[in-house]
Parts: sequence; structure tokens; C-alpha cells
Amino acid sequence: MNARSSFIIAAALVLVAFASYGQTASPSLTLHDAIALVLERNPALRESLHAIEGSKARSALSRSGYLPNASVDASYVYLAPLSIFTLPGGSIKVFPDNNWDGHIGIQQTLYDFSKTASQVSAADARTTLAEDSRATLARDLSFRTAETFYGILFLRRSVAVQDEQVKTLQEHLEITKRKTAAGTATQLDELTTQVRVAEAQNVRIRLQNNLQNAEIALRRLGALEPGVVLELRGEFTAPEVRVEEDSLLRIAARTRIEAKTAADAVTSAQAQQGAAHASDAPSIGASVVYGFKNGYIPNLDVMRGNLVASVDFHLPVFDGNRTNAMEEEALSTLRAAETHQEDVALAIQADVEGAIAELRAARERVVVSETNIQQADLAVKNARLRYDAGTLANLDLLDAETALAEARLTNLQALYDTILGTLRLQRATGSSAGGE
Repeated sequence: MNARSSFIIAAALVLVAFASYGQTASPSLTLHDAIALVLERNPALRESLHAIEGSKARSALSRSGYLPNASVDASYVYLAPLSIFTLPGGSIKVFPDNNWDGHIGIQQTLYDFSKTASQVSAADARTTLAEDSRATLARDLSFRTAETFYGILFLRRSVAVQDEQVKTLQEHLEITKRKTAAGTATQLDELTTQVRVAEAQNVRIRLQNNLQNAEIALRRLGALEPGVVLELRGEFTAPEVRVEEDSLLRIAARTRIEAKTAADAVTSAQAQQGAAHASDAPSIGASVVYGFKNGYIPNLDVMRGNLVASVDFHLPVFDGNRTNAMEEEALSTLRAAETHQEDVALAIQADVEGAIAELRAARERVVVSETNIQQADLAVKNARLRYDAGTLANLDLLDAETALAEARLTNLQALYDTILGTLRLQRATGSSAGGE
């Protein structure tokens, strides 16, 4: 290899390095891959996991009422002056001046009339609600990812259509310039074509800006670095979904996360009501304490083992109406949860009906837009023939070409609306995003 060849290879490597600088390559992603990536990396979902862990910790705390409490205590007390009895045979101290005491004690609640059980049920219900909240968040993130994923595909295809339109208009502008120079077209024709080129370029700029925003949104969902290149793989088509309203309504009522969450909220409110009602229940407990201490007659300074065992009964008599207030609050919460459950059922029904209507309308627009493309394409072909023959004005040809580009963009929008409608129907019926 000569020096010239080495220089060319080195230069090529430098150019490649500069071209890729600031961009981090990303493996190509299908819709399923993108959703899995978001569910793995999204910070909000990780935050919800910590909330569940906190709820489980509180649930474990409530179960501590079933277990005994044990403690080890030690103390030293110096007492002065001492009580001393003087007798003919000598003097006797009633208690020592140095008092030592060390013991271990165990307390256990024997029965509390379901107070602890109701607290455990309430804590478990709150944990279930936290898990429902995380499932709802995961579902919402999945569908936001799917919508953004297809939005990027839609905008990329729209940009491609507009690029083709700009290229066509620029080619037409060159033809118009040659005709103007030859005297077969006017300066007005050239200016009109330039205006159409500028308008088409402005449309492309808006589409490109929307595309960049959509890519930023997908990176944000997946917690990706700003420089990561998004390589998406997927067909810009909506999966076939059978639109049968009655069956879809039954499926939605059975599988929607919101329906489960509303039912769990009722269960939680019932558990809270039970905990409030049991808050002033009596309790029976036992305790055992064993240890060593001095102060026993006749040898006050000798440490001796000692045992204390007891059984106690506690009955609250008056708590300042605290229990009554808690019960009223719990009852109001329960009624609100039951009312919310009814509202959720109506909302699910409305979601399904609205999604079905939206999907049907989008499918009809696809059919109409495909017909419009065929007509607009035929109109452009005829217009070009007439323009080349000199029997059609420049402006009429521009109108025909613009109408074709608009028909293609309208068709893409209708396809995108169909995909969004399908996703909305899947969400409304409790299916996973994209049918994954």
C-alpha cells in the first residue's frame, strides 16, 4: 500500500468519525421492543415500585401486632439517705444505697377482638391499591409509547411525501425557467412556481419539527440519552380488530384496570371502616419479666433472680368521640368509593363506544382518501400531458400536483388515525398496546 492510498483511508476514517460524533447508535426497535424498553427504564415506573415497597413495609408493620414484644433493661439507682432500724443486736438497712436491676421482659397481646386483624386488612388493601396504580401507569406508558412510535413512523412517511413534492416542484421550476428563457412561459409562471416550492418547503419544515419533537418524546419515555439515534422497525398499518360493541363492552368491564382499581378501592374503604370500628375494642395481654436485682432481705447487696408474670385487661371507656369520628369518615370514604365504582363503569362504557366510533370513522376516511389519491394521480398525469402540449396553464398544473401531495398526506393522516383508533379501542377494552 503506497502513501497516497494510506492517506485516503485515514481521511475516510476521520470523516466517518466526525459524521458519527455526538450520536449514539441504537439497535433497531419494534413496537414490542420500544414498550419493553420504556417499562424497564422509565423513572416514573421505578418510582411506583418504591411506593409499593413502602406499602408492603406498612403492611408488615401492621402485622407486628400479632408478635410479642421483648426488651432487655438494666438500671442503677443510688439512694440516700438510707432508712436504718437500730436494734439491740445491731442496725438493719431497709434498702441498699446501691440498687442494681437487670431483666428481660416479654409482652404478648392474647386477644384484641380483631383490632389487629382489621388494621392488617386495611394495610393490605392499600398495598393492593398501590399495585393497581403501578399497573395503570405501566398500561398508560405502553400506550403512550405505541402512540409516539406510530407518530414517528407517520411523520417520517409524511416528510418523505413532502420531500417528493418539493422535488417535483423544483423540477417543474427548472422546466418553467427554461420555458421563460425560450419565451414560451411568462415571468409570472416562474414566480408562481417559486411560491409553491417555498410553501412546500415550509410544510416540510413543520413536519420535520413535529418529527423531532416526537423523537424527543420517545427518548424521554425510555430515559434515553439525547444523542441516541432511533431506528424503528414496524409497519404503518393498524391490526385488524373486530368491532362488536356488546362483546367489547363485556370484555372491558372484566379486564379494565380501572374497574379492578375501583373494586379494590371499595375493599380498602371497607377495611378502613372495620379498622375504625375496632379501634376502641378491648384487649387482653400477658407479660413475663425475669431478671436479677439486689435489695432482698436479709442480704440487701446480693443479686437474686426474680420473676414477675401478669395478665391484664384493657377496656377503653371514653376516647373523646375519636372512634365515632373515624367511623363516620370511613363510612363517607366507602360511599364515595362505591359511587366512584359506578362512575368508572359508565366511563368504561363511554370509552368503548367512543373508540368504536372513532375507529369506524377513521377506516371510512382511509377508503375515501385512497380514492382521492387515485383521482388526484390521474388528474396530475392528464395535467402534465396538457401542459406539455401547451393547452394548460402553469398554475393549473401546480394545483393538480399540490392536490396529489395533499391527498397522500391526507391518506397518511387517515391511516394514522386508524392506528390511534385501534390503540384507543385496545386501551378501552383492557387489551395490551399493539396487541402485544
